[in-house]
This record gives sequence, structure tokens and C-alpha cells, in this order.
Amino acid sequence: MNKDEYAPLRTYISNFINITDEAWSLHRQALTVKNLRRGDFLLREGSVCDHVSFINRGSFRIYTIIDGQEVTNYFFFENSYVTDYESFLTRKTSSDNIVALEDSEILQLNYDSVQMLYEKVPAWQKFGRLMAEHVYIQAVERTKSLQYNSSEALYLKIMEEQPQIIERVPQQYIASYMGIQPESLSRIRKRLMTEVKKS
Repeated sequence: MNKDEYAPLRTYISNFINITDEAWSLHRQALTVKNLRRGDFLLREGSVCDHVSFINRGSFRIYTIIDGQEVTNYFFFENSYVTDYESFLTRKTSSDNIVALEDSEILQLNYDSVQMLYEKVPAWQKFGRLMAEHVYIQAVERTKSLQYNSSEALYLKIMEEQPQIIERVPQQYIASYMGIQPESLSRIRKRLMTEVKKS
């Protein structure tokens, strides 16, 4: 991997904490580069999530199987972490699956390396806490969106705040994420297109 390809991760971390060259060097040495093809699994249900992964390129979907149906929980894109934080933190088996939606490149940090960084550099403890808070806020906002918005309002919110979902994710997964059937999503899209043409 070219040295510059680590730059997005360092920039991302710098949005949360001030990081010294020494602390960054320790972190970088612990990273493992991994490439996945579209359809490859980063995590399967029933296994313990042993990594946090920063997405350099590509996208992922996290889903749970309920009554034989795939229920999409979230999407992850470049310049963000993808993991099952609950399984990673508790060391319990995951009920989720994480699969690559596109050919992807990630930088992985395993559980033992995270603990090592926490012990050696206090700044990494702060980063871990801030990331946990960030993930919690995301989960709360998603729950509120699903509870308090109509399907059409939710779709418009996704278009405005997460356009990469509309542009890069197959429609059936978007519908699952919204908690509706693909046919309902098609009707919403057609209705919105009609309104745009009228205006």
C-alpha cells in the first residue's frame, strides 16, 4: 500500500483528537490492509467481531436475519469505520452480517491492538470514547427517523443527508433499511419524480 493511502484515516482521526506523529506511527504499525470483492463477508452472524475496519474504498451493508428475512440496519462508505461495536466490545457472538456492496479496501485494527493502543497512548482512549459516543448518536438518530418520519419523508431525508445510499445501494436494500417493501419504495420514487417534473 502506498503511504499516502493511510492519509484519509489520519485525517479522520484528527477530526476527533490531536494526534502526535509517534502515536500515529504506533497505530499505523498495527493496521492490516484487506481487500474484499463485492459480496464478500467482513463478518458473519455467530462469530465474534474481532476488528474495527476503516473503509478506504468501497461500501458495506450490515444486516440481521429475522424470521428468514434480511433486515438492513445500516450502510457504510469511504472514510468511516465499519464493525459490529457490540460484539467487538463485549466479545460475544454477533447476530449481524457485514457484506461488501462493492469491491472494497479497508484498514483493519484487531481487538488486541486496540487494547494495546489504549494502554500505551491515553489519546487513543479518548478517541475510543468519542467513537462510541458517535456510534450511539447515529443509532439514536436512525431510530428516531424510523419512528417519527413517514416513508416519503424518510426517503427525502436520506436523499439530502446520505445521497450515496441513493446513488450506490440497490433499491431492495434501501427499502429494507427504510422498513418498507421494494414496491412501496418504487411508488415513492415515482411520485417524487412526478412532482419534480411538474415543478
